[in-house]
Amino acid sequence: MNISDIIEIFILAAILFIPLGYALRSRVPRWKNQLAARFFKPRYLTPITISMVNKHRQRAAQAEASPATGKSKTSL
Repeated sequence: MNISDIIEIFILAAILFIPLGYALRSRVPRWKNQLAARFFKPRYLTPITISMVNKHRQRAAQAEASPATGKSKTSL
């Protein structure tokens, strides 16, 4: 293999991949995000359980309680 063959391979790759990359640059991130959302487990997210919701509501109700009546201002 001569140096001219290697140069031809680089030129051929540039002719093929530069326009292909330019055409796909706006589509590939969308595909990647869709595949990641479908097949990979989400990191940094924890499942919400009923006990967590109840604890949050209790804390929110205590914070929103009226000092005069002790009752919550909201219907929750």
